[in-house]
Amino acid sequence: MAGARAGAPAPAPFLQRGSGKLGPLCGPSDIRVALVSTLRDVEDQFLQWLEWFRLIGFAHLFLYFDDPDQDEAAIAAARSTYSGEFVSFALNSPELRKEWMSLRSWEKFSPFTDDRMCRQLLNIAHALKRAREPDEAVDWMFHLDHDELFLPPPHGLQAHFQHLEAGNCRLCLYQNFEAAPQSHTLTPFLDVSYFKVPSGRVSKTPLGAAGMEFWAQRTKAHNYFLYYDNGKSAVKIPAQGSEDIAPTSVHVLYPPNNFKEFIVGNMGWTTFAEHELFEMNLTWMKACHDEIVVGAKVLHYPATHFERLWRKYHHLGNFPAVRFGGELVVPASFHLEARDEYLKYSDKTTQQEKLKELLERAAFLSDEEVQSQLETGSVVSIDTVRESLRQGVWIPPRQLRPSLFSLLQRRPSKEAMERMQRMRRMPAEVLFEAVGLLKMESLDQGLQKVVEQLETRGWAACHLGLHGKLMDRARLEASQLKPKMSKGATVIENRVVDPTESPNALRGDWTLFMQEQGLTGPKGPAPTLTMLESALTDLGMQLDPRLRRSRLQLRITERCDGMLACYEEGGAYSAHLDNADGDGRVDGRVLTMVMYLNQNWDRRAGGELAIFEPEKGELGDEQVEGKWYMVSPEANTLVLLLADRVLHEVRSAYAERYALSMWFCGQHAEYGGS
Repeated sequence: MAGARAGAPAPAPFLQRGSGKLGPLCGPSDIRVALVSTLRDVEDQFLQWLEWFRLIGFAHLFLYFDDPDQDEAAIAAARSTYSGEFVSFALNSPELRKEWMSLRSWEKFSPFTDDRMCRQLLNIAHALKRAREPDEAVDWMFHLDHDELFLPPPHGLQAHFQHLEAGNCRLCLYQNFEAAPQSHTLTPFLDVSYFKVPSGRVSKTPLGAAGMEFWAQRTKAHNYFLYYDNGKSAVKIPAQGSEDIAPTSVHVLYPPNNFKEFIVGNMGWTTFAEHELFEMNLTWMKACHDEIVVGAKVLHYPATHFERLWRKYHHLGNFPAVRFGGELVVPASFHLEARDEYLKYSDKTTQQEKLKELLERAAFLSDEEVQSQLETGSVVSIDTVRESLRQGVWIPPRQLRPSLFSLLQRRPSKEAMERMQRMRRMPAEVLFEAVGLLKMESLDQGLQKVVEQLETRGWAACHLGLHGKLMDRARLEASQLKPKMSKGATVIENRVVDPTESPNALRGDWTLFMQEQGLTGPKGPAPTLTMLESALTDLGMQLDPRLRRSRLQLRITERCDGMLACYEEGGAYSAHLDNADGDGRVDGRVLTMVMYLNQNWDRRAGGELAIFEPEKGELGDEQVEGKWYMVSPEANTLVLLLADRVLHEVRSAYAERYALSMWFCGQHAEYGGS
């Protein structure tokens, strides 16, 4: 950096460099990751904020001070602690404003420089331009505020950005997690370890909905997050001589204008789930499910002490709810609620008391509420920041299990599969054959028994105990819907696979999805199947809290559309995992349910579901040993299996064979943990 290298040119008058001993911890051959931030009123934990970015391996921080006189002491402390290689300080001054005029962003923002967000955007563009100069060159740039931290995945900062560059990523948008303090603190990096999960990551289950509502009912605007929920990004610095980056959003640092090449090359990645991108108008981005990407996040600590909240709104005053001449409208939110609460009163003591009450009602958690919200999945515990700062070394978030994505890639080879096919086959144990499962007086015990089987074996087969006439009606409706069915297809990472490409794609069933075909509802053509689909949904929702408490630590987040399948004579489906690739999404399928509809099935007609259970080694090991357990597709039989773990196949059927299947998507409970 300038000021630290021999022969470096003297910096501009408004630029200052660190003069202390602590420099960056990245190596000379590492990818250089930097941060730009526009700062004001940083007295509380400025040095902790700087130290976090040093510990995780950032190369440089470009710090722009909006009101340098107010932060003079903080700037002096930081300068005397950190070297010019690690920090540089740009002071708001006529010289800096003159340099703004040379930016591509200037024409758009010049009328609005009294708006802090406008100044942020100009400072970001200014830093991005500096980052291409040889003496200040970096490879990637973040924009974060001084109440935000970037948390790398457990793999570390370098591994994360090496992965992005290997995939030709040039922009990555990260979801933000919002701090949920338990008491007032001016040092939340050390004291806060609970965070609200982004709304798109909360379970779409009754339990998840309760967690969302718990937070929403605390504010007038009924918001889940108090502030923003659309993430922050890092952008790859273009080569010198390329067009300057001119961001128009503090959240997405858009790359240069050659957007067609950018989109065609899938260069924009994000940790947001694919279904959220349409609402965010970001359909050009690629939703990533690999944990080396998904494991990275932004931690936001926006409201942790009433005095800091008062200082914020005392500075902002009666700010307008529109920005940039009306182009950006601030929606009803906690931000406006706090502004209005501040403006109601004229004396500082009353303002602070009222903001304290507002903050505690909207943002704080009691000990009892912590436990309940951890169970709903709206909150996670992340303590790696606190522990890293206390010990003075980067402590990666705990990785409680092997990378799920890595596990899912462990498909048996063709030779191993041929050997496995010769292993012993035996009838499966069917739970509750005498009494059935769906009986209210024994449902709780039955579901717990199923969870125990899923824990120990990865699958369970059970008898439902439904009336025979009900199953007759379901089979009749299924056969009447057969003309609407289409040939079954295997989808890997959201792409239909040609059967010749993969042995796991060989299948001989005909399928239709109930909701997709508009077949659900009591007045539709399949009321009995609709009822059974609802029953499976209810079972999944009731299994959810039990699976969370189990050793599996599995959290169901949503269900997929029910699928009706028919195997004609000779039809089969080769051995496969239902989710062998992560489904091309963050929340892949984790639980499969299959309900059979075939009354009085003749076992000589085959059609069994064969489930492989390893006894020595694991699936994917060349020398794995185990047995196949055979489940006859008889009406009233329900099979549950872990979709991402259990290898299974459908044996050739010699009579029409019908089944109703449903998949549940989910996360492992330690997702986002520390």
